[in-house]
Amino acid sequence: MNTGKPVIELDDLVTALRAYAPGKKPTGQISCSIDPTPEGQHRYEALMAKGGLKAGAGALAAVKRAFGLQAISVTGVPADSHLARVLVSSDFHMKRIAMKLDPSPLKELPSFLDMLKRDSARLDNMMPRWWMACDYEPLGRSEDGLAFELRGRGVKCLTEEEVVAAGGQREGTGKINPAAQKWADTMTSHYDELSRKEVSFGELRNVMDMCVVAALLAKEQLLAKAQCELPTLFGTSGSLGVTSIPAPKSVETQCSAMQTGSEYVFTASGGVQIASWQIADKTELRPAVAQVRHQARPASNTGVWWNPPK
Repeated sequence: MNTGKPVIELDDLVTALRAYAPGKKPTGQISCSIDPTPEGQHRYEALMAKGGLKAGAGALAAVKRAFGLQAISVTGVPADSHLARVLVSSDFHMKRIAMKLDPSPLKELPSFLDMLKRDSARLDNMMPRWWMACDYEPLGRSEDGLAFELRGRGVKCLTEEEVVAAGGQREGTGKINPAAQKWADTMTSHYDELSRKEVSFGELRNVMDMCVVAALLAKEQLLAKAQCELPTLFGTSGSLGVTSIPAPKSVETQCSAMQTGSEYVFTASGGVQIASWQIADKTELRPAVAQVRHQARPASNTGVWWNPPK
């Protein structure tokens, strides 16, 4: 009601906690990706080898038929969880805004195609890739290591150019096109406003925060230090389940075309990466964090603490 941003979902917190449950070895990043299949990429390459395509509705239909369905993959959390749905939904919406398939909710963030046309920019590689990742400053910590603070924007948009390998898989080149980078930077700088306009982007920021907190609890062994056990939340006791949502395995190819002196067909792949274990590694001493913890301590040390009704 006050910020216009989506609230934190208990289901997402439970899913994040269980990704870093005690005794569970982290398997890497929590992530999602939507990418053409190798078979679809081969069909697209064969189509383009016939002489390319002129921009227009017929070209778009031909490209969509060639690519077919694109594969959706999720790692680190159950694919049927709400947290996974947030990852996929935010990635999907980012692509559709970039390709001018959905109107941008912010005038400050035009589509990538409009930005290319407005700036008369050149794009040598027509397969730029965008993805969203964590964007945190080193976490603030108290001297005793019992209080921490999340700092930074939380989410940023990144880009690089892709090439197609012999097997049909797309591979990053490490090269960054200035036009694609400009769109990524624009999205990052306006992400806070964007998260108020499009719920999936606001939920993504919440999810990233919760994943970092879950990783921090595990890495710093904070539950053990507090002599606190959470068997119900971690799923080791009781029957607390999280909502199961049918997990999409594929999605129709999203593409658009633009005339820039010659005819191009533009497509994009990308995803979301939450490197929360690495984020929890970077901390710095901030005395103000200890002051907040001191103010929040209960008046008595009875072992039970709650907020009484006023």
